[in-house]
Amino acid sequence: MAKKLIINCASCDARNIQEENYANYEAITVNCATILTTSDRKNVLNRLPFTINCANMVELERDVDFRSINGSGEIKSGDAVPETKFYMLVNGALTIGPDTQKQLAQCVGMTINGSLTCPESICANLTGVKVNGSTTCYPDGATVLKRNAVIDKLFSLRAKNSLYWSARRMIMVDPELDAEVLRSKGASFSTKEVIVAKSKIEALIDLIDENAEITVVPDGTAVVSDDITLDDATLRRYGNQLYVIGDVTVPEDATALDELKYLNVRGNATVPEEHKEKLLGVLTEISGEVKISKPKGATLEDKPFVKITRWMLEQQPMGLDVSDCAVVKIADDIPKELIAERLHISDCGVVKCSEELEDAVTMVCEDVGQVGSSGGEGDIGIGDIIKGALDTKVINAAEYVL
Repeated sequence: MAKKLIINCASCDARNIQEENYANYEAITVNCATILTTSDRKNVLNRLPFTINCANMVELERDVDFRSINGSGEIKSGDAVPETKFYMLVNGALTIGPDTQKQLAQCVGMTINGSLTCPESICANLTGVKVNGSTTCYPDGATVLKRNAVIDKLFSLRAKNSLYWSARRMIMVDPELDAEVLRSKGASFSTKEVIVAKSKIEALIDLIDENAEITVVPDGTAVVSDDITLDDATLRRYGNQLYVIGDVTVPEDATALDELKYLNVRGNATVPEEHKEKLLGVLTEISGEVKISKPKGATLEDKPFVKITRWMLEQQPMGLDVSDCAVVKIADDIPKELIAERLHISDCGVVKCSEELEDAVTMVCEDVGQVGSSGGEGDIGIGDIIKGALDTKVINAAEYVL
């Protein structure tokens, strides 16, 4: 039997743990966002060799139903009313609709690792709720739309006498959008930001909440809520006037820049150095940075152990990217200048190098667990990894019950 147990999960239910099931382990590590326990089961955990790394420890009676949502969840007035008490864990976004007091009456608490959106009246009366993220309350009686809500001709045909609310922004650039139809039906709009075509602003302005930030774009502008590559295919799809809510990448063949009439970027733009001035010439506005793209070199990824030698870097004038490797060993004879110029290491567990190279290696590492000397007792080899794997049982799960 393995001597060590490692459990990686989003939620761990320890309310019914039996001591005899785990007594033979020398060490037990639980890495989770939330662990559920009871007062008497906490004593069992303390007697066993447990190390628990968690954001929340919740004491909950055994008869309380535990509900877990990984992603987006919603509580609506039409949902069945629960017959038993429940506790809800949400790893993502939770939206609570209006008139849901009956559905919430049996809820003894919530932990939301993400965002919570609910009506103002319900938000004020929620108890036992912990939100590790953002909480947004919308006006009672409002109709809730998507975070990036498109208000176009089809929307106006289906509109009702209601205040429409969006947590982030509304997009009003459709040339066929008729403000008089919206006004005759009693529709109004509340959100943080409205992107509106220049020819529509005067007709729509009195329908928009005065606290909303209004961005006016030229008629014919397409609003793209995603990252894009600025090439001919993108222009064929969206046209030559773009408002991009995301990042823009300019390829080596930058002929699409010659066709653009308007470009507003709500993110970063990455461009080859030789095309930077051309991009700046057509860029109307950018909220992020203009970054210089680097040519892609060779890649090494998903290896338990890899050694980087001087020869490898000398053979890759465009650089070497190392990612998702457990252990990376840097040879001692590589010049610092060669490391800084051609090596990039990301998302790796341990990077071993001589003390003389440590500063240069640290500069080229991103999201690396440890950078350190390759000598002495702390050195890690492939044999150590194999031996550790044989001694350790690892469980990866979204939810785990002890």
